[in-house]
Formats: sequence, C-alpha cells, structure tokens
Amino acid sequence: MRLVLVHVLSALLLLATVSTGVAAESQASNRTYLKMIDAQKLWNEEGYTEALDLLQEYEPKVEKKPYDQAIVLQYIAHTYVFLDQTEGARGALQKALQLPEIGVPLTAELKLVYGQIVLGDEQFDEARAAIEYWYENTETEKQPNLIFTLGYANYMTGHMERAEELLASAIAMQPLPRKSWYRLYYQTLFEQKKYTQAEELLLGMIDRDPRENDNWRLLANHHMQLEDRRKALTALVIAYNEGLLEGADDLKRMIALYGAIEIPEKAARLLQQHLASKTVETDADMLKRLANLWLLSRERDQAKIVLEQAAAAAPDGRTYEMLGNIFFEDEEWTNAHEAYLKALDLGGFDEPERIYMLAGISAEQGGMKDAARDAFMEARKSDDLRKQADALLQRLDRS
Repeated sequence: MRLVLVHVLSALLLLATVSTGVAAESQASNRTYLKMIDAQKLWNEEGYTEALDLLQEYEPKVEKKPYDQAIVLQYIAHTYVFLDQTEGARGALQKALQLPEIGVPLTAELKLVYGQIVLGDEQFDEARAAIEYWYENTETEKQPNLIFTLGYANYMTGHMERAEELLASAIAMQPLPRKSWYRLYYQTLFEQKKYTQAEELLLGMIDRDPRENDNWRLLANHHMQLEDRRKALTALVIAYNEGLLEGADDLKRMIALYGAIEIPEKAARLLQQHLASKTVETDADMLKRLANLWLLSRERDQAKIVLEQAAAAAPDGRTYEMLGNIFFEDEEWTNAHEAYLKALDLGGFDEPERIYMLAGISAEQGGMKDAARDAFMEARKSDDLRKQADALLQRLDRS
C-alpha cells in the first residue's frame, strides 16, 4: 500500500515554528529542523533509503528530547511509506506516540498518519479511534479528504450516523467531490433506511451528471432493493434510450425486469435484437431464456425455433425435453417423439422412464405403434410408471 502523505507539509510547517534557542515543549530544535530539511531534500530526489539511514542514525541522538524524537520518528514513518514498508511506518509511529510530553497537536498529527496506515490495512476500529482523536484535537481547518477518510472509517465500523455527518460535511466542503464520496454517502443513507434521502441524493447525482451511466445503475439498484421493479426498469430504460447502457449485463437485467413485471414480449424482442447484433453473446443459455420469454408471450412457434437453435448450439437432454414438451402440448406428435428420443440419447435424467412414457404417448398418437410399444416397455421399468405403461400396452394390443 502506498499512501499520499498529506501531512508532510503540515509537519514541515510545525518545524518552521522552531526557535534558535532550546526547544520548548511544542517546538523542535534548530538542529532537528535542519536534519529534517536534509531528509526532505533526499525525498525530492527519491533517495528514500538514504533518507531513512540519515533519520535512523539521528534518532538516538535526540532520545532525551521527546518532542524532537517524535518529529524524527514521524519523518521515519513517512519515509517507510514512500518505500511501501507500512510495517516500519507503524512501528515508528507507535514508538512516537508512547513518548511523554509531546503535546496534543503533535499527538493528533501522529495519530492521523497512523490511522491512515491502519485504515489501509483494513483495521477499521483502530483507524477510527486514531483519526477521531485527530479530528477532536485539531483546531486548524480540516481538509475535506481527511474528513471523508474519517467518515469512511466510521462507515466500516458501523457508526452510521457519525459517518453520515462526516460524509455530508466533506461533500459540502469539496468544490468537486469524487463520485466515490457520493456513493459511500448514499450507501450510508440507505443502510440507515433513509430511503427518501438516498433517492434524492441519487437524483441529484444524475442531475449533475446525466451521462454517467453508473448513476442510472445505482438508481435502478436502489429501486430493486426496495422491490419496486417498475421504477427500476424505468431507470434502466431511460438510460438505455439515451445510449448509456449497452453492456450485456445491463441488457440482461432489463430483460429480467420486463419478464418480472409481466411484459415478456418486450423482453423477448429486446433480447432477440441484441442477440442478432451480437451485443449479447449467443449461447444455449441465452437462447433458452429467449425461448421461455416467447412462451410467456404465447409465441409458441418462435419458442420452438429458438429452442431448436439452442439444442443445436449445445446439445443437451434437458433442452430437447423442453422442446418435446412444447411439441407435445401443440399435438405435433412426430416432432415431439423425435425430440424425446434425442433427449434420451443425450441423457442426463434421473428418471429416463418418464421421458420414455412421453415418447410412447407421442408415438401412439402419431400412429407409430411399434415405436410406442418400445417406449412403453422402457417406461414400465419404473415401479411408479409400470401400471400406467401396462395399461397403455394393453390399449395398443386392442387397437
């Protein structure tokens, strides 16, 4: 993890208050100040290892001056962060925070940096406590990004009201807040069941940036979570009509919502359109979904055509069984019998006797007595179907 060292300048400003005499409780000595300037020069040249050596060599020399030692340890921590060695940074800051008489302002600065480091390591409770200390004990104006960081720590530890307060403050202070800030603020409102405020926030995000497709997705997801599928579909359709949603996942969601609110024909036509344009990958699963939508739309001929395509794309017993069932219901006996036989050839059934029974009935109704007899003989191998199969075989013998 690499942190942006937002408080390097703050530390330097603190050192800039140094006097030329003996250090007071809230000042570093002139010698320490100059040593930190040397470290900063090495930073500017990306000589981080050299800076670390310089600081670690100097730190024992100020062990009797807690304030100076804390400042040096703070610089050591920053240098470790530049080197992507956060464990070293944590150790330096922990040591600095144990020093006596370093004063509240410096303690707050150290805790802020420490909190940011442990936040990056997902130790949220520890991060929250450290950064809250900084927040409560810092009189200077606080930067919006640091207030947001504290809001995030509160959110991750379940302190939702505090998170809401801080995130709202950060957004209000920042001229152009990041999208992630709004999204976290929205999530904070939603998780507190402040649904109206959450929706108003989303609508405001859309109003500010109507071409941002993720905002429309968030609005749709908001309504989905509240089980208002019509509003969710409306959000997606508006974005789709504006050319903002073209991905397969968005289209699949729209199609599912059309089906859920009992408008399957629109879903079928939309899916067919995008299968044809190859926006959505044409595979057996998509084709079976399209077939189901045509069935729900009572477009059975379309469903048969699509299911035959699905079966050809990925031969599967279940697909042929589904196709056979449609032919069976439409009394297309020869087609039903052929589909059931293909299903049986491909297999995958726990009870194939059930498929043999349907194949036998189809063959009988289609005038194919020998085929029907063969199928019923297979069906009677099932204890559950034997009585029915025997009755059908007797009927064949009488006909």
